[in-house]
Amino acid sequence: MGYSNVYVYRDGIPGWAKAGYPLEAKVKYPRVDIPLISPDDLSRMDPSSVFILDIRSKNDFDKGHIKGAHNIEVEKLPKMLDKLPQDKKIILVDMKGKLVRTVGRYLVYKGFKNVARLDGGFNAWRRSGLPVEVGP
Repeated sequence: MGYSNVYVYRDGIPGWAKAGYPLEAKVKYPRVDIPLISPDDLSRMDPSSVFILDIRSKNDFDKGHIKGAHNIEVEKLPKMLDKLPQDKKIILVDMKGKLVRTVGRYLVYKGFKNVARLDGGFNAWRRSGLPVEVGP
């Protein structure tokens, strides 16, 4: 790729901030709590009342996903916001439930009012023994 002098700050951004180094934010996302939904609660919801948005890679999605979920990779989401419904609760799904908080705040910033995240992500869904669909 042409990069030969790349370093990783082991403690990440939290460690950087804790050390007192400056941080710069270009966008101020709203401080909102994105509610959690357990896998069992999601499995009992009426599928017509929710839009399950799986933000994992297409490859991971094709290996297994929640039936009825829509796959939009997180990197493509800003250009695909018009594909998301305004009239349904959007349930965000990632692999472990870590990235969905940030994505949820982004969606709220973009005007989506009814956003929640799957607690523990797709891994928790699978661990709960709930049905998994394979393929696109």
